[in-house]
Amino acid sequence: MDPVGHIMLTLPQLLLWFSFFGLPVPSTAGAIGTNWLAGMGNDISTFINSLVISRLTIVIAAFFVTRAVLDAAHGHQPIASVLAAMFFLAIPATADLMSTLQTGSRFAVVDVLDGIWNYLAGRIMPAAAGLAVIGSIFNL
Repeated sequence: MDPVGHIMLTLPQLLLWFSFFGLPVPSTAGAIGTNWLAGMGNDISTFINSLVISRLTIVIAAFFVTRAVLDAAHGHQPIASVLAAMFFLAIPATADLMSTLQTGSRFAVVDVLDGIWNYLAGRIMPAAAGLAVIGSIFNL
């Protein structure tokens, strides 16, 4: 899910947070008020999830993999293309992770950020530290 989708997903919970502090906020009951706006929201969400995240990012990643191969064949450094391909391949998994961390409470934005930090600190950083140790052993 893109950052705009994340904000739109947690917007009703943000409004609950403001009502907690005494600001009058109309209740949305978890949905957009009119049918037209609800249809637009569903269409945009479907477009972003089914086309941009699940298909377009994979095609762009394949382009960068092909570009890395061609860069290496021409004697250039392929590292920039490899890093770009890895970034685009991580977008669908990150979107799935963010959607599973959504709690629906008034602190939904903070819950998602906390979950992402816990995932980063608990899974990504230990793997990176292990790879750094292996790299330093090979370098020695």
